[in-house]
Amino acid sequence: MKKVFLNLLFAGILGSTVLLAQTPTAPVFPQIPLPSSISAFGEFNQLGSPKTTLGLSGFFPVNGSVGIYSITTADVSPALETDPTTGKKFYAVSAALRTGLLKDVLDTGRFSFLLGGDLGPSLGSTTSGGTTLNFSTSVQVQAVYQVSPAFSVVVPLRGVYIANTGWNVIPGVGVEINLSKLPPASVIKKSLLRFHPFN
Repeated sequence: MKKVFLNLLFAGILGSTVLLAQTPTAPVFPQIPLPSSISAFGEFNQLGSPKTTLGLSGFFPVNGSVGIYSITTADVSPALETDPTTGKKFYAVSAALRTGLLKDVLDTGRFSFLLGGDLGPSLGSTTSGGTTLNFSTSVQVQAVYQVSPAFSVVVPLRGVYIANTGWNVIPGVGVEINLSKLPPASVIKKSLLRFHPFN
């Protein structure tokens, strides 16, 4: 009996030593892809209310060798409305999130032209305090003029088909930033400190 007890004790000590000797593994977090470039732009929608929209897009390379990109766009449209109950003015915000694909179809000098489409839901506010949910799809053409390796002027042109009416063309203009061509953070910090008013 004493021998069995000693064997169990030895096995327990040995097992504890092995467990303590193992190094804990770090938790594995999912890899979130970052966009290769982002753009901020304004659009004019002749049928919208309001007619102007602000947007932000992120470009993710799907197959860079053939110029195919995934694009995700968020649009925000604030509009001044009147509460029918109190008569007070407030800003109602409409927001849309679209995702799609763009193909680089032509490059000539500093100009590039991309063709594709996107789709997604949009949320809006009503004067009665409710919300509306719509789903839309559009054809998109983008003209890009490269000002520098990091900055470009982008002119997106979207076509939204409206049943029994035809195509509503929505032009826009904005700035695109190629994140991979930006200078290192240390260089940007030195440049900002150079113009600091207390230096």
